Amino acid sequence: MAGGDDLHRKSVAELSAAIAAGALSPRELTDAALARVAAADDRVQAFVAVCADEARGDADCLTEELVHGRRRGPLHGIPIAVKDLCDTAGLRTTYGSSLFRENVPAADAEPVRRLRAAGAIVLGKSNTHEFACGVSTSNPHYLTTHNPWRHDRIPGGSSGGSAAAVGGGLVALAVGSDTGGSIRIPSALCGCVGLKPTHGRVSLRGTYPMAASCDHVGPIARTARDCALALNAMAGFDPEDPWSRRFPAEDFTRDLDRPLRGRRIAVAPEFRAAPLARAVDAALTRARDALAALGAEIVRVELPPPDDAFLAANLIWVETYAQHAHQFAAQPDAYGADVRALLEFAKSFDTAALVRSQHMRERLTQTLSLLLTDRVDALLMPTTALEAPRIGAEYVDVAGQQMPVTLVLAAYTLLFNLTRVPAVAVPAGLGDEGLPTSVQIATAAGREALALNIAHQLEQALWPVAQRWRDLDRVAAPLRP
Repeated sequence: MAGGDDLHRKSVAELSAAIAAGALSPRELTDAALARVAAADDRVQAFVAVCADEARGDADCLTEELVHGRRRGPLHGIPIAVKDLCDTAGLRTTYGSSLFRENVPAADAEPVRRLRAAGAIVLGKSNTHEFACGVSTSNPHYLTTHNPWRHDRIPGGSSGGSAAAVGGGLVALAVGSDTGGSIRIPSALCGCVGLKPTHGRVSLRGTYPMAASCDHVGPIARTARDCALALNAMAGFDPEDPWSRRFPAEDFTRDLDRPLRGRRIAVAPEFRAAPLARAVDAALTRARDALAALGAEIVRVELPPPDDAFLAANLIWVETYAQHAHQFAAQPDAYGADVRALLEFAKSFDTAALVRSQHMRERLTQTLSLLLTDRVDALLMPTTALEAPRIGAEYVDVAGQQMPVTLVLAAYTLLFNLTRVPAVAVPAGLGDEGLPTSVQIATAAGREALALNIAHQLEQALWPVAQRWRDLDRVAAPLRP
């Protein structure tokens, strides 16, 4: 496999198998990935920094370990991208802000440290929306990241650089973060699988907080299996993170191939947080039918009205303002226009409004917990209400209605941040504009293995990764070196 021109299309699992068999070395794979980034990233702008020398040095060490019979596990020698919200030792980390242009952390964020310990090689930092506060990854201080499927479209955000890097074949695995949908939204728009774990499953230490009570760090990859492999490395209790929780150790790949017969999967057809584009509605129907064909029982349920989640979501914006209040008061012009507007909006909330939002959040958490533990195994929802909007668009037409881009993209993801349960975005096929659509699977807290099991089965039925590459070649401007 060494030197093959299709390495960029391989999954983590495939690359790992080649390395384990001696058909590919970590250094060969790293050189191929760096060449791919050098040749293709100018059109996508997924990376804000590439650490080529450091990556080659790490790859040489990992190659030498294999010579001496040491293999750290499935991620040994796998190049990854790390969202520029997560600290990386010795590598500039800006959090997407001009205020941190010269920031060079002394230590890795805990999930990055765990990935490195498992053998992953950090290739560089992926672009993020400023302070993770947006869905476009059009960053006024650094780069505008482009969707690899169509370069005039956004990749989603705020982990848009990570999703574009995976979707465009620059890396097979990337780290993202998700406060209101920031892993799942770009995964949906770029044709990737993206996992937001249970809150507390993956440490937040070393990741710049947007709203820590809703922040989640997780993987973006091409397949559910790859996300499971990454979560095996990233998950674990961290006594230095106050949000970290203890969960029993488990192998998230173990049940991926388990049949879905007998599983009860909920759909909520009356829940319309935003109008659905025709292509997304069709994708949701295909997903429901595919799950039924796989043996799952489809159960219609009612969810609390979307306005309840929007009310509770005010907590995210206020918590974000609290994080920035001092710096924002001192240097408001250092923030981009959209982030300034968000912080000014959040600044206006009074105590009574916050209490109402907190009470609503607790009510939603209890309702969803009871649904996912007592009545059904999982909940099927759209990930975003439409395909990728154009770069620069603030409003989009969805089913005949003009709506803000941020609302349309985050309308169906916010609920699972507020309630802290795991949710995984699954590619669901091309839409009317030749762009990816996506659905998401949510399960009860701590049941990522089940969410990934369903996602894996659904991915194979709806849009397997091999077909995704064929479609990308057919409908997009190919990112060829």
